[in-house]
Amino acid sequence: MSDAGVTLLIFALSVALFVVDVLPMGLLVFSVPVALYFAGIIEAKAIFAPLVGQSIILVVAMSVIGAALFKTGMAERIGDRLFRFCPGERSLIFMVTLFSGTVSSFVSNTGTVAVLIPIVMGVAATHGIRPSRLLIPLTAGATVGGNISVIGSPGNLIAKETIEKFSSGTMSVTFFEYAKIGVPLLLATALFMAILGPRLLPARDSQEVGKYAARTSSRIDARGWFTLAVLLGSVACMVAADYVKVLPPMHITACVGAMAVVLFRVITQKEAFAAFDMQAVFLLSFMTPLGQAMRDTGAADSIARAVVSLADGYGPILLMATLWLTVWGLTQVMSNTATCALFCPIGWSIAQTLGADPRAVVIAVLMASSVAVCTPLAIPANSMILVPGNLRFKDFLRPGLALSAVAFVLSMLLLPILYPFFP
Repeated sequence: MSDAGVTLLIFALSVALFVVDVLPMGLLVFSVPVALYFAGIIEAKAIFAPLVGQSIILVVAMSVIGAALFKTGMAERIGDRLFRFCPGERSLIFMVTLFSGTVSSFVSNTGTVAVLIPIVMGVAATHGIRPSRLLIPLTAGATVGGNISVIGSPGNLIAKETIEKFSSGTMSVTFFEYAKIGVPLLLATALFMAILGPRLLPARDSQEVGKYAARTSSRIDARGWFTLAVLLGSVACMVAADYVKVLPPMHITACVGAMAVVLFRVITQKEAFAAFDMQAVFLLSFMTPLGQAMRDTGAADSIARAVVSLADGYGPILLMATLWLTVWGLTQVMSNTATCALFCPIGWSIAQTLGADPRAVVIAVLMASSVAVCTPLAIPANSMILVPGNLRFKDFLRPGLALSAVAFVLSMLLLPILYPFFP
C-alpha cells in the first residue's frame, strides 16, 4: 500500500475511534503520530515537534491568565453586575448568551461555563425562571464565542497553523481574523436565542436550584483588578503585534502575562501548572502530524479530488457547504478540536484543487466544528449542564438544529464575501 493509502487508513480509523469513543482521547491522539511513525510516514522527531510550537505555548499561557481571572472572582462579579439589569426572560437569555460568548473568546468554553453555571442558576432562581431556559444559551454562547479571537479555542489555532504553514508564510492570521465571522455569529446566536429560544428551549424543573441561591459577589481585591489589567494588556499587545513590529509575538506576550499573575501571587505555581487542559494540548500537538502527513503524502489531495469530482460543475460554494455540513455533523458526536484538526488539511487541498483561496474553506471547517450545540457529547461544557438543568439528550436537539441552520446560512453568506474564492 502506498504512503497516501496508509495515511488515509489511519485517518479513517481515527475518525471511527473518535466517534465510537472507546479509547481515552489522550491515548487515541497520541497513537495517531506513533502509528504514522511505525508505518514509515513520519520521522520520530515529527511526533513531538508540535509540543514546542507557538500555538501550544499560547494555549498554556492564556490558560494560566484565565485561571487567575476565575480565581479572583472577576468574571463572576462582571456577570452578576450585567445580569442584574435584565428584567425579563428574553433579555436574560440574550445577555447570558452574549456574555458567555465574550468571555469564551479569551478563555476556554469549559472554564467559562464552569464559572458561570452558579451565577446563571442563581439568576434563574431569583427571577423564577427554569434553569434549562438559561443553561443551553449559556453553552451555545460559550461555544460560538470562541470564534472571535485566535485564542478562543484550540481549533482556532489549528486553522491558523494550517493557513500559515501550508501557505509557507504567504498568508497570515491576525488576532481577530475570525472575528469578521465570529462577532456576527455570536450576535446572531444571542438574538436567535432571545427571540425564538423561548419556543425551542426546554422548561424543566430542577432540584439543583436551591444549591445556587442568588448572591452578591464578594468584594474584588487588587489582585482581581490586576489580573483583568494583565488580560486586557496582553490582548492589546497581541492585536498591536500585527502592526507594530517591535512588539513580541503573541505567544511571548501571553507568557509574560502568565508570569506576571504568578509573580504577583494571584495564583500559585502549582495552580498555574494545573490551569491548562492537557487533553487540549494533546489534541493540538499530536493531531498536527496527521494533517502534515496527509498533505505530504497526497492523501488530502486524493480526498479533495474525490470531493471535487462528485460535485463537478457545481462550484466552490457547494463544495464548501458540503464540507461544512460534514464537519458539523461529526462534531456533534466527537471532539470539535479533533474534527477541526482532521478536516483543515482536507479543506485546504479542496481549495487548491479548485485554484481558489484556501482561507475561506479552512475557516468554514473551523466555523462548522465550533457549532457543537446539538448533543451533550459535542463538547464537555454541554455535559456540564445536564445535572444542574435536569436536561435530557433530546433537549439539545431542537434549539441546536435551529441554531446550526442560522450558523450555516451566515457562514455561507459571509465567507465568500470576506474571502473571495477567485480574487
